[in-house]
Amino acid sequence: MNALQNSIPIFSGEFCHALDPKNRVTIPSRWRSGEGEEIFLIADRSGLFLKAMPPAQFRAVGEKLASNPAITPKDRAVFLRQFYSRSQQVIADKQGRMLVPEELGKAVGLEGEVVLVGTHETFELWSPAAWAATKQTEESTFERVADLIGL
Repeated sequence: MNALQNSIPIFSGEFCHALDPKNRVTIPSRWRSGEGEEIFLIADRSGLFLKAMPPAQFRAVGEKLASNPAITPKDRAVFLRQFYSRSQQVIADKQGRMLVPEELGKAVGLEGEVVLVGTHETFELWSPAAWAATKQTEESTFERVADLIGL
């Protein structure tokens, strides 16, 4: 494996952390690549969680949009305006804590405990209750797909 492949994090696992009094949550150490890590947060359209994207994944959204000929220039402009205005850039401190902007956290019901869920190239921030309910409703899909790919 080359050095670039080793530097791209794979977000796996789930971790329960408390929001501190300043509304920060600690990113798991194995998900961090260093001090001052940049993360982009956006509320999922479902309103259930925040999606956290490293810069490469955040940039990839614009690249996917630009390369899709089915999207008109007008629709592209509207989407870009809405997507980028709804997202916020946060920087992790030396201890790996990132600020959860109050308006984004409130939009998805984050307070007290937060569950950080790895989703391969991104991760998500959930309230414990919403995550527990989602895990339960998604179990049959997970089992069916696991069978299809031989896991």
